[in-house]
Amino acid sequence: MIILVQRKVFENELTRLHNEILLMGSIVEDMLRDSIDSLSNRDKDLAVEVIKRDDMVDGKEIEIQELCVLIIATQQPVASDVRRVTSAFKIINNLERIGDHAVNIANVTKDLLDKKINLKEINEIKRMSEIVIELVKKCIDSYINLDIRQVEEILALEEEVDNAHHNLRRDLVQRMSCDANMIEQYSKFIFVSSHLERVGDHAINIFESVNYMVTGEYKDF
Repeated sequence: MIILVQRKVFENELTRLHNEILLMGSIVEDMLRDSIDSLSNRDKDLAVEVIKRDDMVDGKEIEIQELCVLIIATQQPVASDVRRVTSAFKIINNLERIGDHAVNIANVTKDLLDKKINLKEINEIKRMSEIVIELVKKCIDSYINLDIRQVEEILALEEEVDNAHHNLRRDLVQRMSCDANMIEQYSKFIFVSSHLERVGDHAINIFESVNYMVTGEYKDF
């Protein structure tokens, strides 16, 4: 009877852990989306709001870390449960890093407020961001459902992100050589593209953690 009660308590803690990670993921997804919207709409207030949310994400990461430590210290997890808890550490670290990249993009918005920018570059960044956001969403969904069956689709999205970054970076460097007055702006857009590419990497890291939770084997995708 005592063992059953202890297991019930443990399952409740795992459910709480799961829900906290989902909340953190939702906050980070919104930050990423809003950072791009702030850039495309030249919305300083939205950029500032994204930057303010960074403290919320950092606090949530610490809260979840403490919960993971508490679960390991006070419960007696079996192997599959240990994988869930230890993988949570990696997942929240990658979510926090995605939030950092969203903040960096929001800072670019502030830097470019008084600069001339072209619709062409904005649209290119928006197209790349749409792929990245879809990739992040699918990787978080894989955690929600503990489902790794979309691996091929996820890896295809990662390749799209890498290709988009490579092509955009190449094109912007070429444009710099043709228009010296836009060097600063083009450089900033390269930074944004790099941040989006890194977000894609962190999303894949999350999927790798989910794959470990499900299969018990670590695989580098």
